[in-house]
Amino acid sequence: MHTGPAVRHDGAGEFPAPLPPHPGPMATTPAASPPPARRLLWTVLMVLIPVLFFVLLEGGLRLVGYGDDYPLFIPAPDAPAYRYQNPEVARRYFVRQQNVPNSLYDFFLAEKDTNTLRIVVQGGSSAAGYPYYRGGSFSRMLEQRLLQTFPGRNVEVVNTAMAAVNSFTLLDLADEIIAIEPDAVLIYAGHNEYYGVLGVGSAESLGTVRAVVNLYLRLQHLRLVQGLRALLAASAGALAGDERPRPGHTLMERMVREQSIPYGSPLYERGLRQFQGNLRDLLARYRDAGIPVYIGTVASNERDHPPFISGLAEGTPADRWEALMQDARRAAAAGDTARALARYDEAIALDSLAAEAFYRKAQVLDAAGRYAEARAAYRAAIDRDQLRFRAPEAINAIIRAEAARAGAVVVETQAALAAASPGGIIGHNLMLEHLHPNVDGYFLIADAFYEALRAESAFGVWPAPVPADLARQEVLLTAVDSLMGVYRIRQLMNNWPFQPPGVTRRDTLRPTTPVEQLAVALLRDQRSWGETITLLRQYYEQQGDYRRALQAALALVQEYPFAAAPYLDAGNVLVKAGRYDEALSYFLAAHDREPLPAAQRMIGSILLRRGERAAAIGWLERSLQGEPDHPQTLYNLAGAYALEGRFAEARRTVIRLLERQPDHADARRLLGSLPPEADGEGNRE
Repeated sequence: MHTGPAVRHDGAGEFPAPLPPHPGPMATTPAASPPPARRLLWTVLMVLIPVLFFVLLEGGLRLVGYGDDYPLFIPAPDAPAYRYQNPEVARRYFVRQQNVPNSLYDFFLAEKDTNTLRIVVQGGSSAAGYPYYRGGSFSRMLEQRLLQTFPGRNVEVVNTAMAAVNSFTLLDLADEIIAIEPDAVLIYAGHNEYYGVLGVGSAESLGTVRAVVNLYLRLQHLRLVQGLRALLAASAGALAGDERPRPGHTLMERMVREQSIPYGSPLYERGLRQFQGNLRDLLARYRDAGIPVYIGTVASNERDHPPFISGLAEGTPADRWEALMQDARRAAAAGDTARALARYDEAIALDSLAAEAFYRKAQVLDAAGRYAEARAAYRAAIDRDQLRFRAPEAINAIIRAEAARAGAVVVETQAALAAASPGGIIGHNLMLEHLHPNVDGYFLIADAFYEALRAESAFGVWPAPVPADLARQEVLLTAVDSLMGVYRIRQLMNNWPFQPPGVTRRDTLRPTTPVEQLAVALLRDQRSWGETITLLRQYYEQQGDYRRALQAALALVQEYPFAAAPYLDAGNVLVKAGRYDEALSYFLAAHDREPLPAAQRMIGSILLRRGERAAAIGWLERSLQGEPDHPQTLYNLAGAYALEGRFAEARRTVIRLLERQPDHADARRLLGSLPPEADGEGNRE
């Protein structure tokens, strides 16, 4: 700060020399500068005042209940010993969507014990198992197989994948995943890098600077940050005319901002850098925590799904290019493979960015049985598809390179699906539309991860490996979930980009079978999934179809591992199927979760059937304490007493039953078979 005498400007562009101080008695000396301590205090206050303002503002927002925290995992309702993924966690990322995606409800122990084998899955909609979810997801298939591979261990495969998320979300969730101490993390992700939330081409974006987006994610728990983003989102909506999605619009459609991202363009390259940087940080974080990572290469429909958008590069003579394409199509239709390929090659030479030329060339090569060349051309077409719902091959190259850098295991899931496809080219044999696998496709992904874990001797010795063909037979995808997959895919493909912009096809579902009626009611939210699958099990039991009834019961066991009722239901189905030894294990598991008299009764009955009378009596007596008048328990217990020679107790028990059910014929026969009362005085107790 200038402290000398004032100067004046004389208007001529020069500053005259300062006047000397007045020499008289009124002259003053400069004020002494404040001591250093006071200057320091003043500086600190200048810094603290704005900080204090924001702290008070943050506190005030919290005090009035503004905003929220969305932890990844929360306590399970009615099961305090378990946790599961917060259904609202996606609100961290989706600001403009009313309904946000969620994941599977995979419950796991809040306190991990030494007997627990815990795996966490990360990814997008394919990793979540869309469109089937639950038993149709590769994570549930893997869990079912690992449970049989490691008998006696508690196996938890916790799926955190969600639709329309990308590497930003995966990285943001890493610390909370590390906190639950997984034994391994499995990643299947890469398709959503451009249009997934916060992606470079997404409608839910914060720009293209990766560091800024990740900083925001680190600070998003602050109410000030939440308020600022809500304000920005509202402003963006106002500027866009507050366009709300029409009914029937899919999340896939709503997430796209940049419909055209040409191959090699700046936005295309930024998407790759975004993925590489986030994946590098993600793998490093798990490596530093000592958690093994298995990351799969991503696959899509190469053969049977043409590019969504094929555009010509600026300056390409469109008439010449189209003439070459028409000539090539005519030659292909006439069976002139050589001419067709020559014309397609000319079109590609004229414009190497047009996806359609590569795709049509691939079809000709495919028809000619030149599969390796066809596969390369199909993948080149996907690379050049300007609507980037399918990952380009560069994504898989980044996955392999970053995994090698971090010491992660690459799981070649793309190669596994290709190996199971005609000519090594993935198509509708394993894909439902552009990239979501069907049940066979998901099983192949699960199998690839299973074999990768096994090859690495993850979790130590594998005592009982399960063959792939047996594991495939035991997939817990119910008929209702399979139909739900059909309905969801139909809904997806009735909208853009599978239909022209602005066109939405309407489906009127008319269920004609009991199973279809259950599925449609579930689709319309008329019943919960648990209620629906319980009704499905009951329907199959009534039909005597115990195989499908057991599948439905086991799907509920897998969904609710902490609940006794699903185990009890599974045991009852197995009893009806005559599989008593298997039933016993489910009744014991039900009892471990809750000492239900029904479970105790069935355990006692099976033990009695096996001739283990003393043990059976203990279980039946326990059951009777909870259900004193249950006729089957009274009858079985009376029979067990009689077989053990405890005739007085047998007589008392059967008389007790007859007092409640005088017409119980079996009880009367049992009573008549007992020795006279006097002979019972020598009972062995």
